[in-house]
Amino acid sequence: MLGAILTASTLLLIGFVLRARVPALQWLYVPASVAGGLAGLLLFQTLTRVPATADTVSSLSLALRGWPGPLIAVVFAGLLLEHPSRRLADAAQGAASAGIMVWIIVLGQVTLGLAATWLVIAPAYDVPPAFGQLIEAGFAGGHATAASLGEIYGELLDFPPGMDLGLFMATIGLVFSVVSGIALVNIGVRRGWTRRGTADLRLISGLENRSVRVPIAFARVRGEVIDPLAFQVLILAAAVGVGVVMQRGFASAVGTLPEEHALRALENVPLFLFTLIGGLLVRKTMVGLGVGDLIDAESIKRLVAIAMEFLIVAAVASLRLEAVVTYFLPLLLLVTLGCAWAVVCLVVIAPRLLPADYWFELGIINYGMSTGTTAQGMMLLRIVDPDLESPAAEDYALAAPLSAPFVGGGLITLALPVLLPRIGLPLATIGLLVALAGLLTLGRLLRRRA
Repeated sequence: MLGAILTASTLLLIGFVLRARVPALQWLYVPASVAGGLAGLLLFQTLTRVPATADTVSSLSLALRGWPGPLIAVVFAGLLLEHPSRRLADAAQGAASAGIMVWIIVLGQVTLGLAATWLVIAPAYDVPPAFGQLIEAGFAGGHATAASLGEIYGELLDFPPGMDLGLFMATIGLVFSVVSGIALVNIGVRRGWTRRGTADLRLISGLENRSVRVPIAFARVRGEVIDPLAFQVLILAAAVGVGVVMQRGFASAVGTLPEEHALRALENVPLFLFTLIGGLLVRKTMVGLGVGDLIDAESIKRLVAIAMEFLIVAAVASLRLEAVVTYFLPLLLLVTLGCAWAVVCLVVIAPRLLPADYWFELGIINYGMSTGTTAQGMMLLRIVDPDLESPAAEDYALAAPLSAPFVGGGLITLALPVLLPRIGLPLATIGLLVALAGLLTLGRLLRRRA
């Protein structure tokens, strides 16, 4: 762990130097964490091929790969801790819109994949009907979902290459998420799609105005008793701890219900949803006890920002790159469809369905999630909303229960490969198209009522 911390810190420093010295990175608005992560990815991929360093680099990469989940939980724990939450009606409206958007994105991935398998791939290749589900498995689901579906492909569908193909799709999705996401963020900033409108796009190295002293936090307790920043760490840790307890209690409750196998996906409701609620509970409790003023919003904001920096550099540097050749052309078709659909969802559908004043911020989180991971989505959001001032991250977390247990690795994802041979590709594709049309209509109605 010490080696991983030193490695991540070194990569962040490298990223800062690159951002300060390379005009192209300044022009592309690439944060130091992303630049450092990409540098780490290049170094890791190179050094793993050197026998003398392969084992050490592999262990460091494996350690960093476990960071994004806990760090995302820390980030979300601070969202409702640093500032009062919105009215319930406003939060519910945003969460509903975000949830519908996720369903549209994922069902669109499945629909396009099944249609391509039905019309193009299956006539030329010996693949199961669920082959088209690889877009969802790799893009919205990620490596864990690809591995789960791979077992189903191998054991129930007699298609052993399914796991390798799913992992390949997940890797391509992660790389595409970073590269295309940064490009779309730059387009969004330049066109004024963000909450801030058109940003000041002068080249920024990060070293400007070093003589200006700007406070980044404020002490709420006396330093003779405990360091003021350490005290804020304790408050943030309490929010995370409450979230962990809630998640474990929820998982235990689900395990006691009948048909445990069918409800297994409910246990995968992400930790960050519970830590978001944990932050709110800690704030409400402290306010109720008359000590709410001990929470320093600026300190919490800085701690969340630190977690984001290390989250991003760890997520990017530890990307897994694999190559699959046998099904190159079918995979190329699925990758093309998945990438095109992700762009359409962000540029065409999101402005019409998501809240008008922060549609791009919420849309870019969904873009990162639906092509890579939540960590990628948060990375992209960090570029356009560095202090997480918009409600986008909060809406995304609150919407998770509407989608995570069902699609992108949930119940429907795991059940569909078994059901498809019985339903048939034509009927399944048409049924999904009807569902998509219904969700689009529902999303438009919800937006009009906002």
